[in-house]
Amino acid sequence: MRAMMVVVRAAVGSGSSRGGCGGGGSRRARRGANAGETSTGRRDAGERAVRRGRGTLGRGSASGRFDARATGSSTSEEAVRGGDYAVEEGVAMRLSMGDARGTAKTKETAGEKKKRGNAVRRREGFVNRGIQMRDVRCVVLAGGADETNPLTRARARSAVHLGGTYRVIDFPMTNLVNSGLRQMYVLTQYNSHSLVSHVNRAFPSVEMFGNNNAGFIEVLPTTQTREHGETWSIGSADCVARHLSQGSLTKQSYEMRLEDACLQANGSLEECAADQLDGVTIVLAAEQLYTMDFEALLEQHLATEADVTVATCDNVSPESASSLGILDVDKTDARVLSFIEKPSDNQLVEFMQCTTEELEDCKLNANMGVYVFNNSVLDALLKESKAATNDERHEFGRDVIPYAVQHGCDVFAFKHHGYWMPLRSLRDIYEANISAATGGEAASLLDFSRPVYTKPNFLPPTTFYGSSLTEGSIISDGCVVNDGAKIVDSVIGPCTVIAKNVELDGAVIVGRDEIMKRTQAEQDIGEGTVIRRCIVDSDAVIGANVRILNEAGVQNIDRSEDGYVISDGIVTILGGATIPDGFII
Repeated sequence: MRAMMVVVRAAVGSGSSRGGCGGGGSRRARRGANAGETSTGRRDAGERAVRRGRGTLGRGSASGRFDARATGSSTSEEAVRGGDYAVEEGVAMRLSMGDARGTAKTKETAGEKKKRGNAVRRREGFVNRGIQMRDVRCVVLAGGADETNPLTRARARSAVHLGGTYRVIDFPMTNLVNSGLRQMYVLTQYNSHSLVSHVNRAFPSVEMFGNNNAGFIEVLPTTQTREHGETWSIGSADCVARHLSQGSLTKQSYEMRLEDACLQANGSLEECAADQLDGVTIVLAAEQLYTMDFEALLEQHLATEADVTVATCDNVSPESASSLGILDVDKTDARVLSFIEKPSDNQLVEFMQCTTEELEDCKLNANMGVYVFNNSVLDALLKESKAATNDERHEFGRDVIPYAVQHGCDVFAFKHHGYWMPLRSLRDIYEANISAATGGEAASLLDFSRPVYTKPNFLPPTTFYGSSLTEGSIISDGCVVNDGAKIVDSVIGPCTVIAKNVELDGAVIVGRDEIMKRTQAEQDIGEGTVIRRCIVDSDAVIGANVRILNEAGVQNIDRSEDGYVISDGIVTILGGATIPDGFII
């Protein structure tokens, strides 16, 4: 088990774990205020303003935690501007509260920065404590609905098959496990049966982490409560808020190392423990493909003393940006300056401050749907962003993150380098499968240097009879490929029996979860059948001499009664369907 120790420092005697990221209770705001003080009276005035801001939220204000810091009193703002920078591990951090883009950094040598930072720490008194990766709470959002996708009629989007053997959720879950994270909650809602079954078999807690309480992976279904009435959760943020209110997301515990300065400032171990730093929660979507080291993400979150950190990727085109959240990020310190959800081209031109001709070359920072929150900040943002909207739906990308940026939270971006694909449509799923098979960008997910966890099937090896041609393809375990078969740029799922002289080009065959008892004459794809640019869902049977070519170029049609749907030009044979001999699509 990997364990990462990251030492962070929180001001004691200032309510760091109680103040969230606003209301003047921010560690960054307080440190900046103290660093800029030139007289005791001015410092006392700033501290009184801080207490007033924190007290506003304590009285139940819906926006007091953040608005008090974003606007504040003139005395408080003066104090904050006086100490515009603090130093953490020798790196200057911008602390401006008045301007979203901050002020220009002053030039200092590394020695001057370190000296000034140490002076701030000695003046305030800090608690040194370590957070290990195993102490971080991880919430995996796996309940997304997609009613237009024929593959999700009977399963959640995160349970869709990918690369033959795997399900989509295997990849983000593998990232967490390989990063040393050990507390994982998978939140489900839509068509959850196959997803729950798969996660329980692919990630059994005892087999993954041992039986000494070293870690757990728990699947939590959506629920109805008295508080929320007879409704299911509506939106990702609403789902997390409900589970938090029910106490089903257990808070992590960790050890804390106390310094003499903490005891001198607070007087007792109890006061030090009560004033300890927040825990950390990672929230991520399950319907995305990427490889990420969450240890690096957490290190940045703690080093910048962020309230919220958003993982971003700039490998997106203006066309795909219209379905994503786009962030404006300060290049100097990675602070998120503004956020826009699903922008049009005109909005992008204005947002990115470039011409229409330059838009193709503009680096668009897309929201990956991976967030790190301090726990008290998460609790406050969920409540306050919900109170600020009239919509029943409550989403992280649409509501929570924009609210945090607009109301004074310290929101930073973590730049992800490498492949990233959000699976939002049938085309996305199809192209990711073909990319993995043909050595495209998605093939990086199946790197031999890192394990990818999934449900063990205990299947025999694939058998080839006679002579066949395979090129740029993935063929899973338990398959039978007969003489004369030609398989090009395709993915063949487990337990698929392919008859003689079958031609597959750009086909994704999902296959079966287990080997069926059948006679030699029974095949999943009959003799002489030709299939191109098509997805064959699980347990479907295709007869002999079938032609699935879509030569007419039909883009969208629903022929569920005949066992198939065409969506965005891609033919999908529905799960469990039987296509008779000689059928032509």
